[in-house]
Amino acid sequence: MHIAIDLDNTVLDATTAHITYYNKASGMALTAADIQDFYIYRSYGWNKEERDLVYAKHGRDIHWHSAPYPNAADSLRQLSLQHELSIITARPMLFRDVTIDWLNHHKFTYTHISFAENKLEACIAAKVDVLIDDAPHYAEEFARMRKPIILYDQPYNRAVTSEFVLRAANWVEVTGHIQHLATGLK
Repeated sequence: MHIAIDLDNTVLDATTAHITYYNKASGMALTAADIQDFYIYRSYGWNKEERDLVYAKHGRDIHWHSAPYPNAADSLRQLSLQHELSIITARPMLFRDVTIDWLNHHKFTYTHISFAENKLEACIAAKVDVLIDDAPHYAEEFARMRKPIILYDQPYNRAVTSEFVLRAANWVEVTGHIQHLATGLK
């Protein structure tokens, strides 16, 4: 099976790192509990252009200092023994090097990496069987296409429901969903 995996808030805690640097830039003191929107910058009252300025200045540090979720690297190592794994991230190419360095530093296993704003298109082109992601809009797109998505549970994606959306609160649950899907594809 070909599995596509998102990075931010799927294999790693991007929210905490973003908050650290967004608080520094804004003078605010938000916590993860304050974030209820996929687009974290909205919690700071910023528009996209304001966010882009902060992200350009702090993005490398944000991505380097993001902590991996428990069992994510081990789960992907195990899954790589039986499946093809592609990292598909919407991060800008500007952060390609820090992303690859971070993955290597934390010993993540994958076959391919792609930086793509349109994940559905990237997954179709790569003939992906299932996507693991946290983004509500990607989950909705995949469900409309009748493609399975494992939605890594976050406060901002809890309203998304579909028979094609499989929720996971941790990497043990992700692995269980993959095993179930792989059995159904045989």
